[in-house]
Amino acid sequence: MWNVLIADDEPKIRQGLRETMEGFGLPVSVCAEARNGADALKKIKEFHPDIILLDICMPKLSGIQLLEEIRKTEQECQVIIISGFNEFGYAKQAIRLGVSEYLLKPIVEEELKNAVLAVIKELEKTRKSKKFMDLVKQQLAQNQTYLQDVFLNDWIEGKLSPNEWKEQAELLHLGMPDRITLVMTVVQPGYERKLAGGTVSDELYKMTLEKIMSEHLREFHPVAVFMSRYQDVIGIFQDIPSGIEEFLEQMQVQIEMQTGGKCCVFTESCSGSELPDACVRMRSQARKFMECKPIVLEARKYIYDHYGERELDLGQVAHAIGCSASYLSRMMKQEIGISFKEFLTRLRISQAIALMENRELSINEIAGQVGYSNQHYFSAAFKNCQGVSPSEFRKNLVCKGEKE
Repeated sequence: MWNVLIADDEPKIRQGLRETMEGFGLPVSVCAEARNGADALKKIKEFHPDIILLDICMPKLSGIQLLEEIRKTEQECQVIIISGFNEFGYAKQAIRLGVSEYLLKPIVEEELKNAVLAVIKELEKTRKSKKFMDLVKQQLAQNQTYLQDVFLNDWIEGKLSPNEWKEQAELLHLGMPDRITLVMTVVQPGYERKLAGGTVSDELYKMTLEKIMSEHLREFHPVAVFMSRYQDVIGIFQDIPSGIEEFLEQMQVQIEMQTGGKCCVFTESCSGSELPDACVRMRSQARKFMECKPIVLEARKYIYDHYGERELDLGQVAHAIGCSASYLSRMMKQEIGISFKEFLTRLRISQAIALMENRELSINEIAGQVGYSNQHYFSAAFKNCQGVSPSEFRKNLVCKGEKE
């Protein structure tokens, strides 16, 4: 049943229109009558009619003025204008404002019935379209994560044209900028897929790696973080976030600690159209980085397991994995680009930063837990890596937490 509002300043005409409408036997019901434009506007907001029979010449607010007010709102209704012959000049304005039908007085019943049938047909069409769009929106909401994952993977693999990726991004409410910054994280599994102290399935490993990345990058407000079909995790940012390079270095160490595998992180800025080529370049870099000799992988694993020991040195690690200290030193520099000492220092400082959030631990206690016997040496190493002392870093961390 469609609700109808009759707006006319003459009571007899309103009554006549009501009786005529009710006599048509159509699925319509008169929900309200209005004696002038202002009254009509008030009742439109109150009753939300589907159809309005509107006299074009009324006091307080004319039919044209009322139409203008209706179009400012979100009222979805069909309007049938009723006009005297000498008011026909208003037709052009009425059509511009989206009236459905325009009838001249005196009203011919057959013309009114045909006009009502026409607007009912339009209303049914609109309702079906709205139901379809509501269904589409519901399906999108229910499958948002899956659809987003498919879209992002198709995009980085070059399967979408510029128009297609922009349209799909808009449909999924991702709001992709023209220039973006990529962060790609690739993890080579260690000796076992180690997460939360145990061995896990490939699928759970992938899901957890994506979750770890999302949590690490959340504070930099990424547009999206997802795992590609190549099993690398990609973060997309609008701009290069301030301080992210230093953060990514720390994150790399943390991920290696959590997953038990070698991790590399790359960043690159590009346009949306250049994204597929950028991903190819970054994966090529990752493959070269991952071609690490087994002896270096063993050394890294041993260091991760023993970095908290104060006496840990190159000789101890070399002895543990069965090679000379000079050979291990040379291989580490060759394979990962930094010396044993720098690798160990970065790892210890990264772990110290993670412990900083526990305010119950003193700086001296943190130094001891990450393998420093002397707070002075720890402070010097920390400042060399971070540019500030441990106490200054913690103070900044507390201030940041309070602001959030």
